[in-house]
Amino acid sequence: MKNKHLKLEVANLLETVDKTFGKDSVPYQNLDYYFDILVTVYEYNCDSEKDLLGELKDLINKLSEKIPELTPEQFREKYPSISQMIDYLDEWLTD
Repeated sequence: MKNKHLKLEVANLLETVDKTFGKDSVPYQNLDYYFDILVTVYEYNCDSEKDLLGELKDLINKLSEKIPELTPEQFREKYPSISQMIDYLDEWLTD
């Protein structure tokens, strides 16, 4: 990751919120969730130059070798909303 202090700062911020509200509080859980997603996106976009959507599609394809319901045909049927989201992002995300 380009910013070597980011994870430490996020951890410090979460510790501060934990002291104030506790780890089981909604503010802490939400903050942890949002930072988890945003740091992951940041790492993929700024450091490794990987395509996060492409990585997701590759992972689903790899998992489909062991989980039949994740084959493209079954995936669309069993997970139509996820499939629709992937198709939408695939169409509209540009570099």
